Amino acid sequence: MLLIYLLEFGYGDGIEVPPLNINQQDLLKHLSLGDIKIDFPALYVFGDSFVDNGNNKVILGNDDAIGGGYLPFGIDFDGKSTGRVTNGRIGVDFIATVGGLPYPPPIMGMSKIDRKTVSTGVNYASGSSGLLPQNGHVLHKNVINFFQQVDLFENSTMKDLKGTFDSPKRLKKYLSKSLFFIHHASNDLGVTFEVEMKKKYSIDTYVKLLIKELSKQLQRLYTLGARKFFVSNVSPLGCSPYIINTIIHSGPCVEEINKRVSLYNDLLPGLLEKLQSSLSGSKFVHGDIYKVFQDVFESPESYGFKDVNSSCCIDKNGTRIQVCAPNIDPCEDRKTRVFFDPFHPSEAMHFLWARRFLKDSSICSPINLIQLMQA
Repeated sequence: MLLIYLLEFGYGDGIEVPPLNINQQDLLKHLSLGDIKIDFPALYVFGDSFVDNGNNKVILGNDDAIGGGYLPFGIDFDGKSTGRVTNGRIGVDFIATVGGLPYPPPIMGMSKIDRKTVSTGVNYASGSSGLLPQNGHVLHKNVINFFQQVDLFENSTMKDLKGTFDSPKRLKKYLSKSLFFIHHASNDLGVTFEVEMKKKYSIDTYVKLLIKELSKQLQRLYTLGARKFFVSNVSPLGCSPYIINTIIHSGPCVEEINKRVSLYNDLLPGLLEKLQSSLSGSKFVHGDIYKVFQDVFESPESYGFKDVNSSCCIDKNGTRIQVCAPNIDPCEDRKTRVFFDPFHPSEAMHFLWARRFLKDSSICSPINLIQLMQA
């Protein structure tokens, strides 16, 4: 009976990654979602490298690993390095397909004509970015942090949308039905804190600063017309291959870093509940990506994984600890690995977190992502 339940609802299973270019109807069948009706007009994505699909590739060029601008990144995306820092698709790609939408194009790669005509959503995410303006500085990278992503939505996309809709009323309805997906704070809690911010703040003060900045930008989006928000927390950074191979620790992960992440994650649900209660007509859904990873680490085989702690690609030193070296073939068992590089999930792991956000009410609150799409 338990096995039937797990297979039916998609938790604790090893569903195969669907083919590239699968359509909405076939993906819904693949996810055992059947003939449900999903009708939302656009997907707007804000975040870091977990959801960046090409902005950093434009900003930093094809030679930068943070931009995913060279193979083996994209080896399973028709062999094209698209700017996704993984082997294939990322979670928001699957979410867009479930919604019957094209992948939201990266804002930095859009022409002026594209910006004026695309009304199915845009991706503003930028690898190494975060909630605070200090993100990217420690790596000497000119990335787009969250407030700048919202600036782009306000000063570029909103202006173009006003020319697309023939009345403010129709634009207002369109924005209220669109989905705003946010995945931020990983870099704030990782390298930015370690290198720069821990000199200035205690961790307790720092996470409150992050929550305050997140709240500010979410309220800006609401003021601009957004009503449906899906906000992910931060994954267990202390379990990434880079961290466990470079920091002395006991146990499978570096718990000092995971505890730091948990301090932020613990504050996030309360913020979203407060915003929903105070912002009329808004819906804020919390996604627990930390638990998705935690569940896999505890029982990898039940999710179809065999390797949870090593990188699939090889670095310039011939190891699997640093960023992927260009044009060196990665491992062949990519579908059974959690990580593609020492920092980022494989396409298989992206597909898992996407489908659990879509279907699994045990990691989403107060409703799951499908229910938010339908609301």
